[in-house]
Amino acid sequence: MTLDKNIRKVKENVWKLDEGGAAYSLKRYSSQATARKVRHIHQELQYMQFPHIVPMLSTGDPLLIMQPWITGTKAVNFKKRIDRTDSLLALQALHNTKQQIDWEASPYLYYYPLMNKWEERLERFIENRRAIEKFIEKTFVDDVILFGKEAFSALKKKKWDCAEQTLLHGDVVHHNIFRDQNGLIRFIDFDLSCIGPAHLELALWTHRVLPHIGYHVSFLFAEQPILQQMDDAAKTMLLYPNEILREWLHLLSLPSQNQEKLADRLAPFTVEALSSWPKLWYDIERSMN
Repeated sequence: MTLDKNIRKVKENVWKLDEGGAAYSLKRYSSQATARKVRHIHQELQYMQFPHIVPMLSTGDPLLIMQPWITGTKAVNFKKRIDRTDSLLALQALHNTKQQIDWEASPYLYYYPLMNKWEERLERFIENRRAIEKFIEKTFVDDVILFGKEAFSALKKKKWDCAEQTLLHGDVVHHNIFRDQNGLIRFIDFDLSCIGPAHLELALWTHRVLPHIGYHVSFLFAEQPILQQMDDAAKTMLLYPNEILREWLHLLSLPSQNQEKLADRLAPFTVEALSSWPKLWYDIERSMN
């Protein structure tokens, strides 16, 4: 993309365009398949006037997604009850679009490859354990691997309730969910969207939230009753140390000069999480049917 004085680069493939007194977000994809998928999702949701997205504008470029730049926005903070509640309600609304849109019939969406993705993540962590042990004690690395293997083994024995598949956002991290200046929750970055059971994404959302509330899953289930309705397979997902694995593997992807800084934050986060895991395991098993 040729830059001019009206365009400012925000990150690797995202720009802000100021034109005619208005501002826009421009995102260029390297894959036409992903761009078509994102465009298809927005078109379907806009047609049914789904409120929790940012409208998509026509560009004529198959790799370019253009949307209004919404000012006064703020990413949700999972430490805040109001943000947990409102983001979960918006996520439920996204899943409930299956009542009006046959997402399973879409040629652009695939089923969420949870087991393959998580198995590969654990294997990479084990393969790179020596590099990780430069930043954190071996006993903690051993614990992450032990909990990961036990959770993955338990998860393989569970059967998913796959009767109703729906659209899953696929990446419900806090910076992909924001509140606009009117207080409305909106989702962005549908790049990893796929189809699967809604319970699966409720578990993924819970994974993101638990570190912000000291892994008190019983508290969260009481606060957000819809989570209690997750099937046993979804609840078993919460035993897998996904956030720890992902963060350490992300650290290893950084230049060496940036790894130490992240490790200073990640090491205490890991220790705190692991100290909560036995009680988390107990609470999850107690909540199962």
